[in-house]
Amino acid sequence: MLEDHLLTNEGYILAHYNNIFKKKGIMTIKDLLFDFPIKYEDFTVKSINDACLDVTTILEGTIVSKVTVNYLKSKLSTVVFLLDVEGRKIRCTIFNRVYLKGKLNYGTVIRVQGKFYQNMNNFTIANFVICDELNKNILPVYRIKDISEAKYLEITSMAYRRYKDEIKETLPKDLLNKYHFPTLKETINILHFSDDLEEINKAIKRIKYEELLQYQLSMKYLHYMRQNEHNCPIINYDEKTIDLLKKSLSYELTADQEKAIFQILKDLKAPFAMNRLLQGEVGSGKTIVAITSMLAVASGGYQAVLMCPTEILSKQHYQTVSQVLKDFPIAKIALLTGSTPRTERKEIVDNIANGKVNIIIGTHALFQKDIDYPKLGIVIADEEHRFGVRQRVLIKNKGLDVNYLKMSATPIPRSLAISAYGDTDISIIKTMPKNRKMVITKYVDNAHKRDVINHMKEELKVGHQIFVVTPLIEESEAIDTANATEIYHNMTNYFAGIANVGLIHGKLKAEEKEEIMQKFLNNEIQILVATSVIEVGVNVVNATTIVVLGAERFGVATLHQLRGRVMRSDSIPYCFFIANNPTESSVERLKMVEQNTDGFKLAEYDLLNRGPGEFFGEKQSGAMNFKYASLREDASILELANDDSEQIINNFDNFNDPEYETLFKIAKENYQMKQSQLD
Repeated sequence: MLEDHLLTNEGYILAHYNNIFKKKGIMTIKDLLFDFPIKYEDFTVKSINDACLDVTTILEGTIVSKVTVNYLKSKLSTVVFLLDVEGRKIRCTIFNRVYLKGKLNYGTVIRVQGKFYQNMNNFTIANFVICDELNKNILPVYRIKDISEAKYLEITSMAYRRYKDEIKETLPKDLLNKYHFPTLKETINILHFSDDLEEINKAIKRIKYEELLQYQLSMKYLHYMRQNEHNCPIINYDEKTIDLLKKSLSYELTADQEKAIFQILKDLKAPFAMNRLLQGEVGSGKTIVAITSMLAVASGGYQAVLMCPTEILSKQHYQTVSQVLKDFPIAKIALLTGSTPRTERKEIVDNIANGKVNIIIGTHALFQKDIDYPKLGIVIADEEHRFGVRQRVLIKNKGLDVNYLKMSATPIPRSLAISAYGDTDISIIKTMPKNRKMVITKYVDNAHKRDVINHMKEELKVGHQIFVVTPLIEESEAIDTANATEIYHNMTNYFAGIANVGLIHGKLKAEEKEEIMQKFLNNEIQILVATSVIEVGVNVVNATTIVVLGAERFGVATLHQLRGRVMRSDSIPYCFFIANNPTESSVERLKMVEQNTDGFKLAEYDLLNRGPGEFFGEKQSGAMNFKYASLREDASILELANDDSEQIINNFDNFNDPEYETLFKIAKENYQMKQSQLD
């Protein structure tokens, strides 16, 4: 096998460059052959007669003068020579690359990439190739230093010729034929050595498709194994109780809420564990779906847990759930957080253990070692991505498999959802409740900042509260933008005698954040200066305005989330974006949010412009940072891979088909790794 052949055993040529390869993580022949170019330079020669001023072109010629170096300023130098191109002598200039002088001599034949300037006799070179090193028009460019492209290609060519017959095909014939893909052996040859861009692009698509297919099939295999491991109790909930709950509501559920509830209740009656994402924007009505799910579990004789990222949010959920279920004696509700007094905590833990409590709301404290859930039926995680892997593992370690419902107010683009949540069923609430007021959103330029201050005064006069959000905690010399500490002091001085101002940011201890948010909730603080830590937080119904300073520093998905903080208001809510250092592109982004209320459309925009890290944080998006494919650019290929993986997993014959052996081996290894993480 290719991975069994170490580069260190490949003779002097490879041994000479061993440290260079080692630094890049290239240890075996397989590593080398699968280290594909990061891009391709087209050095196809154009006639000088077709060249135009200030337009990039490729010319070939012979150096017919001495190569001179000129030092114009301390940081500006030029390499200058005359080049004979089709009988015409043109003056060529290369900026700030003095080291190239040793490579260029009278009589050297080169191809140059650059532009004519001033007139058709002066040419600025951006890139060049010595023709002695060139044997084709399309040059691969590799991400490796301290070795020339020509030498790297020579070593790769030697390895390919020697080991090409050991390259084993990894895609089944039906998929190769379906998309007219080259074989793996052909693909490797094309990507390193081809001189045909169309052929190269087809090979690139095959590599990207296969990488995405392997990932999607691994996700589908997790889903398949979960559905075939009947290690979860069937919850026969009381349908009459659910109907009574719906009738008791003072509002009518939207079609999306009804659909989500139907999907969840169906999952509860299945013999395998639910793994579902409930996705809906702030104010879309996810909470009542969660309450319905918990009541259903309780009516079936099991326990339900709602886990929140903060204590204050836990308390707010506890009050909401208690109010909605006050007329349902079957619902025995408890609140358990890190600050629950010891005596009260012991009583609650005992009542959980003996089954006297069946709906438990709290923070990660719900899954400490001394808490025993005898009949845990469902775990609901509000803003699930805020919990660490260890906390999620603790959820899985409580006896039998548990139905798991994740709730998120972050609109996730389809391409990101099917990759990040490939092993998860998804319910989406898009339709907002009829009584929900839309936030009046405005981008404010420097000339109209005073209007925002006047608006804040008017809102404070009628007893409303205000969020003021900044991107930084403390002043930074590197970034001239708003910071929370300075803004807090300015606001405190400016609104003295008018409003109390509070400050909250990520560097505060958890209990300090809780205390400040509670004061804001109690209207003891009227203006809360904050970093984006309030993006996911409590519902402050009296907060009618949010002002985002340094708004150009945020992505559109985050801005939309921040705007949602005032969507609970009973009065008309307002959101103002103020940019400290506006650019054309940042103003475009801010106006995009100003003019659009569809979080999913904004999420797609953010994915294209900022990448998956914007949604989950860079660490959590790491699993989706593919080696070859890109979620930004290859959404159409991902769709193909997703559809094909679905068909593959649903055809049982494929499991034993030798042509699918490699794909299923990868999927099974991924499954075993996930299982070991939960042990």
